[in-house]
Amino acid sequence: MEKNKFDTIVVGSGTSAYYCIMALNKAGQKVAVIDEREYGGTCALRGCQPKKYLVANAEAVAMAKHLVGRGIDKAPKTQWHALQKLKNEFLSGIPEGEIEEFNNAGVTTISGRAKLVGKNEVEVNGQKLSAKNIVIATGANPRKTVIPGSEFTQDSEYFLNQKELPERIVFIGGGFVSFEFAHVSAQAGSQATILHRSANPLKAFDKDMVNVILEASKSFGISVVTNETPTSIQQKDSAYIIKCNTGKEYEADLIIAATGRIPNLSVLNDNLGEIESSAKGIAVNEYLQSVSNENVYAIGDCAATKYQLAPVGDEEGKIAAHNILHGNTKTVDYSVVPSSVFTIPTLATVGLTEVQATKKNLNFRVNIGSTIQWPSSKRIGEEHSGYKVLINKDDDTIVGAHIARHNASEVINIFGLAMKFSVKATELSEFMWAYPTYTSDLKYMVK
Repeated sequence: MEKNKFDTIVVGSGTSAYYCIMALNKAGQKVAVIDEREYGGTCALRGCQPKKYLVANAEAVAMAKHLVGRGIDKAPKTQWHALQKLKNEFLSGIPEGEIEEFNNAGVTTISGRAKLVGKNEVEVNGQKLSAKNIVIATGANPRKTVIPGSEFTQDSEYFLNQKELPERIVFIGGGFVSFEFAHVSAQAGSQATILHRSANPLKAFDKDMVNVILEASKSFGISVVTNETPTSIQQKDSAYIIKCNTGKEYEADLIIAATGRIPNLSVLNDNLGEIESSAKGIAVNEYLQSVSNENVYAIGDCAATKYQLAPVGDEEGKIAAHNILHGNTKTVDYSVVPSSVFTIPTLATVGLTEVQATKKNLNFRVNIGSTIQWPSSKRIGEEHSGYKVLINKDDDTIVGAHIARHNASEVINIFGLAMKFSVKATELSEFMWAYPTYTSDLKYMVK
């Protein structure tokens, strides 16, 4: 095979790309991977993993605060410089390690911006490469705020890497990024404000559980302002003034624009590769193959699939590799996908919300309540919590589960597993869970 010809070229080096590349490589394909940024992708370098370092610190501080006067004398304070050092120690070497792993496996790694210049051709660094198949795994970028003065805003990547935490931070947008970083900021001593354009922040989650998070946010001094849309930003000395549609103004030392993420489609290059796409991403069929170019597959956040979540992208990477190797025979099961917002407490969900289940005319019952009087909450001083579980009356299976409490992100996975394999609510309530654990509390939620 010629030097610039490959079986498959993968554009992007995040986790979805990794799973696809290694499966193709293991099957004996000649594979090239191209990335214009550091190897490793968003989740490892600019998202999930480094974020959790900040979240873990915030959780430790918050838990200690909850227990002041209940067995702890004085709450600790975040040492931001030391926290950033710890996070950066984790990140150090990831890009080089991934390149080394690929090269040792025989995968060709190329650094540079890839552009599709034909149905099965890619140009990078002035050089043309061709392959039978091209996999686009370019992820998504933060959506930019388009208002006068938007150049004064920063994004989530900036927040993760800031050397100093300012006194006043305003987050534009009421999604998971704003809420997670607002809670990190509040626990580290900053004044955090969230401005959300509609009445319902975190709109993808159950409203009753979101209300728990709103109450918890308020208790930490986080101001969540709904129906508030920034219209302009002005600089005032070293600070900024945000003017809104209601006439109100907010002053901040740092503004984080977190109004969502949009697919990174820069590789399409004026559509020389004949790729159908939209604001939702590259249009693919159920096999993750481009609907307009059979040579191309798209996976992860750049594809117009249902979720922008790392585990979903990983699965899409595996499925795309299978379909390239064996023909289009396998699809992704999107029916059960747990997700979490790492606030304090954590908000977690899987399955249908009550509104969605009602619209589907399902015959279900609702178990809803608070856990603050349960031993598992009282022993950590948790003052804001809740759960809502939807149970099918016809077959006793779980329709949806929504939790706002400590360790919810772990417990929600058990609910997801139960849904995936049709475990009945009665079976969950009667199982002999290790006790006393947060998972064992599940049995009280499903009775």
